[in-house]
Amino acid sequence: MVASDTHPPAPPRTTGDAPFRNRVLELLVQGAPLSQVLETLLTGLEEIRPGALCSLMLLDPRGAHLVQTFGPSLPAFYKAALQGLAIGPGVGCCGTAAYTGERVIVEDIASHPYWEPFQELAAQAGLAACWSQPVVSSSGQMLGTFAIYYRTRQAPDAADLEQIQQSAALACIAIEKDAEAHKLRDSEERYRTLVEWSPDPVLVHRLGTILYVNPSAVRIFGAKTASELVGRHTRELIHPDYQEQQSTRMDAIVNKLAIKPLTESRFLRLDGSAFDVEVQGTSIVYEGKPAIHVVLRDITERKQAKDKLKLAASVFSHAREGIVITDAETLIVDVNHSFSAITGYTREEVLGTQPGMFRPGDYSQAYFHALWQGLREDGHWSGEIWSRRKNGEDYAELITISAVTDALGVVTNYVMLFVDITPMKTYQRQLENMAHFDALTHLPNRLLLADRLHHAMSQSQRRKKALAVVFLDLDGFKAVNDQYGHGTGDELLVVVSQRMKGALRDGDTLARVGGDEFVAVLVDLDQAQDAEPVLERLLQAAANPVKLGEAVAQVSASMGIAVYPRDGTHTDLLLRRADQSMYLAKQTGRNRYAFFKEA
Repeated sequence: MVASDTHPPAPPRTTGDAPFRNRVLELLVQGAPLSQVLETLLTGLEEIRPGALCSLMLLDPRGAHLVQTFGPSLPAFYKAALQGLAIGPGVGCCGTAAYTGERVIVEDIASHPYWEPFQELAAQAGLAACWSQPVVSSSGQMLGTFAIYYRTRQAPDAADLEQIQQSAALACIAIEKDAEAHKLRDSEERYRTLVEWSPDPVLVHRLGTILYVNPSAVRIFGAKTASELVGRHTRELIHPDYQEQQSTRMDAIVNKLAIKPLTESRFLRLDGSAFDVEVQGTSIVYEGKPAIHVVLRDITERKQAKDKLKLAASVFSHAREGIVITDAETLIVDVNHSFSAITGYTREEVLGTQPGMFRPGDYSQAYFHALWQGLREDGHWSGEIWSRRKNGEDYAELITISAVTDALGVVTNYVMLFVDITPMKTYQRQLENMAHFDALTHLPNRLLLADRLHHAMSQSQRRKKALAVVFLDLDGFKAVNDQYGHGTGDELLVVVSQRMKGALRDGDTLARVGGDEFVAVLVDLDQAQDAEPVLERLLQAAANPVKLGEAVAQVSASMGIAVYPRDGTHTDLLLRRADQSMYLAKQTGRNRYAFFKEA
């Protein structure tokens, strides 16, 4: 919605918004608090938009009120006045945008009907224009609004609107990632509760020093409280005849070597009496550091443990994790409500059928071999698999299958516990891609370039080969931006970057490190001159005319080359010397390359 009267456009913007966006992405990868991520996003946008006052307002869980405002440059009294504001038509820009789900542009707050109830407040805050963009989740849920204010009347252009939309999308990723983190913490808390109430003794140790025990472990070792066990070394609780066995298993787990999941062993209570157990050890991260999660099972109480497993299937009928119980022939006899919520199938639709993970043909032979071997030898199997919902949608699940046996060891049932991990995998892929690739050209960014260059140098050292670091700058790109606009300039960058990428050999890397700056890494060179055919192709790829709509643009490239190990053995030095050589190429006529020379 745009006001009908026309006002001067917004002040000119700088094009260097990549650094602050990269800062935001780095904070997301690091798991920084949502407030820090949003404040960084807003502050960075204000830095590149002189005179702009940026804000982000979040909705309550019901989506009816604006309950939290982030705005580093907005007056405190203004943000306080908006706290708890009900959204609706005509409720300023943000209230209207959140209600309608559409962008709202008001060029003159003082004369626009949406702002009538708030004109005095806006005048006190010195606000004259507001552009508001809804922030909508990937599932369509309204999360809040992103807005840019000005102290003078302002009208946005197409680039302004695109930047508002991109900033709102980046804010959406941050908000949804924060929500997923909260869900993960809740899930971890539920699993911690399950461990606390687990009938099986559980302990966590790091290099043998016990860090945590659950109540069942306290009881089985004959302790009165957990503090009698925490801080002890596991060797104090292992029978002398089994010290070597458990030490070997611990070393294998630490070094991520394959071991049999379950093994029979003998442990000692605090009073010195011995008892036989099955031991399962798994590598985990505990309080931010590597540790080993150990589950013990008293073999003498195997029958009682099996009965408790059946009871657990009933207890978990209302759990958020999906549960499936089959008979010995792997035909479903019961499922819980979460199963239906995740898969879309009702209980009545699946009773008497066979779950997909047991059906030959649905998965590979290697999968079936590992599953049945685990069930036969260990009584359980765990893994990640892809399944399909009733509506045909594929989803990833983390599943554990356990075999339930009678007193004679004959399998009577199978119990499957699974959770939908599709959102987590999707976010992981998105964040990894955003953290390592340039958003415009999809080429590797500085972060991924550093990793690939370091890897290439290691390979070159092993193979006794050289590699070339090529620092490349486009000549005449600024003139294209000035003449045709930044949108056309971006199109040119995309086309030229793909042409230059196509000029490289397999194994070479091209990365974008700045506005019109690129770095190429050429590997497996016997001598520096072997790079020249590739350099000529890069020059040609950059210099070929590019048709952009009705316009035809042409740039060229100036390239500087530093050769490893001749010109340096450190990444920073090679990049610096290649950069220096690039400037020499520009000074000597452009559209050429220059190798680094010490002089």
